[in-house]
Amino acid sequence: MRLYKIYQDINTGYDTFRSAVVVANSVEEAQNIHPGGGSGSFDMYEDWVSRPDLVEVLYLGEVYPYLDKDIYPDAVICASFNAG
Repeated sequence: MRLYKIYQDINTGYDTFRSAVVVANSVEEAQNIHPGGGSGSFDMYEDWVSRPDLVEVLYLGEVYPYLDKDIYPDAVICASFNAG
């Protein structure tokens, strides 16, 4: 498992997510994680970006075995939210 920072500079208004640190197996998997937890259709996310390819990803390193998706099923370690 790897640790990634995911972030976006497109949707920066109030009540939007700016970034998150997530656990994933790949860059593509990290891009599909919503900072609020979980993954799925990006069409429903007014608080993030509309497509996974708009998510920027920065590799941070390997994680210890206890930071596994069995323990963190949504894979989000922490997130930054611009509350309005």
